[in-house]
Amino acid sequence: MPTLPEDLPVATRRRYWLPGLSQNPDTRSVQIGLIWTVLVHLLLLLLAPELLRDEFSPGRFVRPGTNARTFDIEISPDLLQPKAPPPSRFVETNPDANNNIPDNTTNFAAQNQQAAQPEPDKNSTLHMPKTQGQKDVQNDSQIVTGQLQKPELNKPTPPTHEQKAAEAQPTEAQRKPEVPLPGYLKSSGSSQDAFGTEAVKLPEPSTGAEKYVKGDQNAQNPVGHGASAAQEVRPQPMPRPRLTQVRPGILQERPTGVSNAGVIGVDAHFSQFGDYLQELIDIVQIKWDGILSASSVTPARSHVTISFRITAKGEIAEILKVDGDAGEYGTNAALSAIREPAPYRPWTKEMVAVLGDDQVITFDFHYW
Repeated sequence: MPTLPEDLPVATRRRYWLPGLSQNPDTRSVQIGLIWTVLVHLLLLLLAPELLRDEFSPGRFVRPGTNARTFDIEISPDLLQPKAPPPSRFVETNPDANNNIPDNTTNFAAQNQQAAQPEPDKNSTLHMPKTQGQKDVQNDSQIVTGQLQKPELNKPTPPTHEQKAAEAQPTEAQRKPEVPLPGYLKSSGSSQDAFGTEAVKLPEPSTGAEKYVKGDQNAQNPVGHGASAAQEVRPQPMPRPRLTQVRPGILQERPTGVSNAGVIGVDAHFSQFGDYLQELIDIVQIKWDGILSASSVTPARSHVTISFRITAKGEIAEILKVDGDAGEYGTNAALSAIREPAPYRPWTKEMVAVLGDDQVITFDFHYW
């Protein structure tokens, strides 16, 4: 007769020992927690010798035959701090102002300087001093104006006509003795055309003078007497005070200034490129003034803007842009002031490292 699957004999299966878990949920959860605790501690005991070693061996956890690589990474504390952007705007400083390092500015120049002015604006937050100038001229980089000529010793003033007349007849006390040659001519007889001679010895040595002058042996006139002697011994005057040696320029009208009191100054950091630019501007200014002074033609109330590329060797690589309303003569004068002094001083290695092989510079020439 057919049999059902339930009626088939059950095959004997091999049994393994398993820890018995309680049927109570609370007790069973405690038992499972104990089992996992034992397993975790066993795993830590096996891995502790590897994890607690002082030195890390590259490739210790890398399987052989793989393309995995190890890297040495060192983090510097300075790299974690955000750095301020480098100065990016050139300004011309006042040589007579302080040489303090400003707190925070994007300006760079030929020297360190902190913004100040004689009469501070208490509520001002600006970084440029108050200046009186032209309202229709944009000149944010210049704060003072002057001249580039260096002071020179003044030449001695020549004596006037009255001084010459007074010094031409010095007293005997101001002159040394003058003795004629050892002998003199003595006329005798009644005829005006006839004369006789008589030699006379004088007790003092002769100086070759025409006539005898008693004078003073201690008189100090080794270079002679009269106007020529007075001009030789006249002392030279000291140099007169001159304006600050900065290039002349048209200042911009600034009705308000900074809150610091002192000599007029501007916030700026020193940089080698700032010193280089100041020298280049002075050279171009002197050349431009020379071109204009040699000509009687000067454009009035006009300007020229020139952009050019200068290389690390100080050479003018190319003129990029010329714009303005100064006409042909004004434009050519500005171009000559830039081109003729070239090449300029080569850049330093530090400048090349920061600026690269060339830079673009823009000049504004104002005819006023």
